[in-house]
Amino acid sequence: MASSSTTRPTVVLTGATSGIGEHTAHLLATEGARLIIHGPQPPRGQTSLLDRLGQMGAHDVHYLQADFDRLAAADTLAGHIADLTDRVDVLINNAGRPGPPTRQLTGDGNERTLQTNYLAPVLLTARLTPLLRTAHGRVVHVSSATHLTASLDVDDLTLHRTPYSPAGAYSRSKLALVAHARWLTDQAPEPRFDAVSVHPGVIRTPLLHAMFPIEGDPPPRGAHHVVQAALATGAWNGQYLDEDTPARPNPLALDAHWRNRLMRHTFRLLPHDPSHAP
Repeated sequence: MASSSTTRPTVVLTGATSGIGEHTAHLLATEGARLIIHGPQPPRGQTSLLDRLGQMGAHDVHYLQADFDRLAAADTLAGHIADLTDRVDVLINNAGRPGPPTRQLTGDGNERTLQTNYLAPVLLTARLTPLLRTAHGRVVHVSSATHLTASLDVDDLTLHRTPYSPAGAYSRSKLALVAHARWLTDQAPEPRFDAVSVHPGVIRTPLLHAMFPIEGDPPPRGAHHVVQAALATGAWNGQYLDEDTPARPNPLALDAHWRNRLMRHTFRLLPHDPSHAP
């Protein structure tokens, strides 16, 4: 597990109300973690989930709502997390969406898939950086093997010129996540914390079925791989994991020049904060 002076790590998990995220929350609860979980639904509908996590062994559970269709919501979410804890041992950026049938823009002017799957996690990570540094913590980006065949024009992140497809938008967002994990442990300002991206497997979820006509493995299998990445001892140093095995990512993610260009363009799309700009 990422180093911590406490025996019960504080874990922030986004997208925890369904699919891989919900099963990840279950596994973390059995580990006795202190959980701060996120979802887009109103808190009043999450009582049974919180009770179940407590019964499974979670030391302390909090639910926070945020809709990543608004970048301001990710900003506000970070503030609420800071109100609950002075350290984050593990941040698991799991929340995601499939590419919609046609290209759509959010109110922030960004392509919707990119904002939910990439821009919001990057913003949340940036805002929680002080808490991650305090804990010498770890960021886990839940990515996808679809990123391996993706290409991404960093001058066209919102796909104004790039031909649009739902699966293409999704795979590009996941390529950006893999690159960001690498950037966090290679080129981000000191002091750094650990980061890893993980392909949890081809998992049977509504997200999968929205884009691909395949069955997939059960969600607990994907959750197992996410928790392994989150709680493993040692440091991942920006590694990409194919389920539980270190693997070579898309070559673009290994290109330091391309990563730096990606991050420069990324931070231009986020609420301005010079302390987090590369």
